[in-house]
Formats: sequence, C-alpha cells, structure tokens
Amino acid sequence: MAPTPAPPEPAPSAAPSKPASPGSPRPVPPSVVAPAAPAAPAAVEAGQVYRSVQQSPAFQQIRRGYRGFAFPATGLFLGWYLLYVCAQAAAPGLMRRQVAGPVNVAWVLGLLQFASTFLLTWLYARNARTERDRAALGLRWDTQDQLR
Repeated sequence: MAPTPAPPEPAPSAAPSKPASPGSPRPVPPSVVAPAAPAAPAAVEAGQVYRSVQQSPAFQQIRRGYRGFAFPATGLFLGWYLLYVCAQAAAPGLMRRQVAGPVNVAWVLGLLQFASTFLLTWLYARNARTERDRAALGLRWDTQDQLR
C-alpha cells in the first residue's frame, strides 16, 4: 500500500483573522466596486455658463467699475508713499523741520500715510457698496438660475 499524501496546509495569512465588529467596515471585493463614472455633462454646461457670464455686458460693466476705481487709487496711493520715502531720502533737512513741539514734518507725513490708508479703505468700501455689489449680486443670482 502506498502512503497517502498529506493534506495541503493552508497558506499563512498576513494578519490573523478576527471576527468583524458590528461597526467596522468590511472589505469590498473588487468585482463589487462600480467603475468611475465619466465626467458629467453638467460640468461642461457650467463652464459654458460661466464663460457666457464673463463675456456679458453686465459683467464687463462691473469689471470696468472696479478697474476704474482700483487702478487710479492704487497709483495715487503708491505715488504718495514714494513721495514720502523720496522726501525722507532727498530732503532730510525739510523732514527734520519742527512743526509743533517735538513733532516734525516727517512725523506729520508719516501719520498722514496712516490716515490716507484708512481713507482709501473707506472709499473703496463705499465704492463697492454703491457701484458694484448690487449689480454683482444680481449677476450671481442669474448665473445660479442658469445652472439649475
């Protein structure tokens, strides 16, 4: 009689098997996972909506209003700041001139820099509130309606 072959041993697993707890996720076999869906046509439609809004006269008017305020205001403020710095470097005698007590021209112009910053911020907020915000909100609602 020939000896009978021994039954094959089970392959060792990487981790010992534990019973799954009720709240733990179970591994999903690859055959059950759904393939990724192709890009939805709504994404293309949204891009077309946003491009049409960007090319609309209402949007162009809002951008024109923003540029009409922001660029000149930025240029004026930058020029005012550079004038202060150049005056400090080029005319130190003028900047040291006493105005009242220990306060000299440099201190006055430096404090005016702060004042002009606050003034510019207030003017920008007022311009945005009165000139652009209402039109931009209307354009936003129109765009959202087109996307539904």
